[in-house]
Parts: sequence; structure tokens; C-alpha cells
Amino acid sequence: MKTAKLLVIFCFIFGISVNSYSQDEIDLLILNRKFKEALLKIDEFGQQSHTAKLLYKKGLILSNLQNYRDAVKVYSDALQLEPGNPEILSELAETYSTLGNYHDANRYFKKAISLQTGNLILKAKLGRNCILLKDYKCAYNCFSELYKSDSTNVYWNKQLAFCAFRTGDKLQSKVLYEKVLEQNPRDYSSYFNLVRIYDKEKEVGRILALFENGLNNFPQDAELFGGRAKFYFDTKNYSEAKTDYESYFTAGGDSVYSALMNYGISLYFAKYENTAIRILEKCVNQVVNDPYVLFYLSLSHKKLNNFEISEAYMNAAIEAATPAYLSEMYHHLGQICGQQRKFKESIAALQKSNELDSTNVEALFEIATTYEEYNSNKTLALNYYRIYLLEAGESGRNVNYALDRITRIKEEMFFEE
Repeated sequence: MKTAKLLVIFCFIFGISVNSYSQDEIDLLILNRKFKEALLKIDEFGQQSHTAKLLYKKGLILSNLQNYRDAVKVYSDALQLEPGNPEILSELAETYSTLGNYHDANRYFKKAISLQTGNLILKAKLGRNCILLKDYKCAYNCFSELYKSDSTNVYWNKQLAFCAFRTGDKLQSKVLYEKVLEQNPRDYSSYFNLVRIYDKEKEVGRILALFENGLNNFPQDAELFGGRAKFYFDTKNYSEAKTDYESYFTAGGDSVYSALMNYGISLYFAKYENTAIRILEKCVNQVVNDPYVLFYLSLSHKKLNNFEISEAYMNAAIEAATPAYLSEMYHHLGQICGQQRKFKESIAALQKSNELDSTNVEALFEIATTYEEYNSNKTLALNYYRIYLLEAGESGRNVNYALDRITRIKEEMFFEE
């Protein structure tokens, strides 16, 4: 009997030792980033018993291997075994967030925080997930709490600065971004975010100083050159804009349309018309009907006394600057005025409609009918019916009616004579 008891105790202790040894071996493999070997050990060990701890470790490995979908399944299985485990809840939330499922991530982050109310890292993760969910008020509340606990954490301060901007507190956002850059002058994105805030308040000196500091920390950075060039362009400092756009392109900045257009226009104002034409023609090859590009091409050719080319570009600019829907608006205005018996206003609007869009021939027909209704001299109506037939050809919707009215008007005019 005693022998049997000793055997049971020995097996129990031996089982615990093996269990502990296997867990340690798995931990060591994970620590050495031998994830595939660790997975094999877990699967081998898991044939005997799947514990929440073992599944948690498997989830960590799968996450490290960026196999997030399988990691979610494993963490969910672990949670079935230990529903109140904050570590599993947190990892499941993070994995959901990585997969873009921010709603479920929020739910599990909040559950984990309810079990560890003092865990600041979890609150920061929830705040970051709220930003991804575009729930900036929730994120602001999270990072505000963290700021009260620790106002020196650069990462948390940066997130709070972003949330403050998004929720409308520009002053707090400005103060925090300034603090972030003071603590970490190589925080690249914060330069651009702070420039946006300064720009809204028209703080020209601070904007230029910020770009200067940025370029001191990131020499020859294309985006900083491009950002300052755009600022100079917007404030009509075209010579400085030209110089910075050239630095932007030299530093490897992309030849995106907006940068090329602004550079071309800056060249025109800086009196480099030939180069401006070359750059702006590249823009025309990308976007055919941009009125700004066509306008400055016209002005550049005008400066060089190429008047025929300048005229052609200016006409194209005027046509491109006219919204396609404007003709239809005038057409409807003409009809509205006609229904109120405001005949002169109606005709003026219909003429403008046809002027803006010469293909709108039905406006000519309506001008003819309006003249016929209110003007005793039918010559104007007759002329517009004829113009309508000439422009519309056989495709006009009211050709037969126009032909009939021309015949009738001619007969009436003959008898009046």
C-alpha cells in the first residue's frame, strides 16, 4: 500500500518537473526567437494538455510570425480556459487591432483595463486603438489621464497633442507638440503637425524657424524642403519657393503634379519664363485642362512675345475655368424667368447658356419661341429658328416645330406687307 502511494507521489512530482522543464524549454526557444521550434514543442506538449498559459505562448509566437488570424483563434481558445486573464485579453485586443478590427480590439482592451485599472500601458494601447477607430474624444480622454500620471512620456504627449488637435483644442496641441520636439527633436512627423497648427494661426516666423530646425536635424530631407517651398508659394514668396522646390527635387522629391505646377508658376514670377514653359508643359501632359497651368503658360509666352501661342493658351484657360454645369444652370434660369414672363432676362440667360456651351442648341430654340411670344417684330424669332436649324441639323429635338414656325411666320409677314 505504501509502495503504491509513493509511486503516485513520485509520478505527480515527476509530472510537475517535466511540465516545468518543458515550459522552460519553450520559454528559452521563444527568447532566442526560435519560433518554429517552439511551436513544435508546444504542439508536442499540447497533445497531453492544452493550458491557457501554453496557448498564450503559442499566440505570442504566431503574432511574432505575423500569423495574426491564427493568433486570434489561439488567444480566443486560451480565453475560454481563463476568461479573466488580462494578459490574454490584452494580446487578443492588440492582435485584433493589427488586423484592423478596431471595434473588437476596443472591447477587449476595455475588459483588460477593468481587471487592471492601474495599468497605464493598457490605457495607452486603448487610446492608440481609439485613434485608429477615429474616436478622438475617447483617445483624448485616455491620453489626458496618462498625462496626469506622467507628463514626461514623449510618446503619450505626442498622442495627446494629436488628439487635442482633432478635438479642437489647438492651443493645447501646439504646447504639447512644442514640448515633444523639445524632448525629441528627431520626431519627424511632429514638425509637419506643428507647422499645420502654426499655419492656421499665421505664425510666419515660427513656421520658418520650425522648418529650419527640421532641416538641421534632417539635412537634405525632400519633404521638409517641399513643405517650406509650399509655404513660400502660398505666401507669394516665389523666388524662395523656386529655390526650395529645386532643393526638393534634388533631394529626391517626387515629381508630383502639385509640386511641378507650383514650381512652374514660381519660375514665371521669378522671371524664368523659358524654364517655366518647359515645366508647365510637363503638367499639361499629366492634366490637360487645368486652367491655372494654361493661364501661366499663356502669361509666360506673353512675356516672350509669343502672342499667338499666348492667345491659344488663354482661350483654353478660359474654357477650362468655366464649369461644365454652368451652361445648364443658365438654361434653367432662362426657363424660370420665362415662366414668370420676364422675357428679357430669360433671353439673356438662354444666350449665356449657349455661349458657355455651343452644343446646347435647344437654348437657341427656346430663345426663338420667347422672342415670338413677346416681341411683335417676328424677325428676331425667325432668325433664331434658322440658327437653331443650322446648328442642330437633323438631331435637334424640335426641328419639325421650328420648320413649321418658320413657314407660319413667313406667311404672316407676307400678308402684313
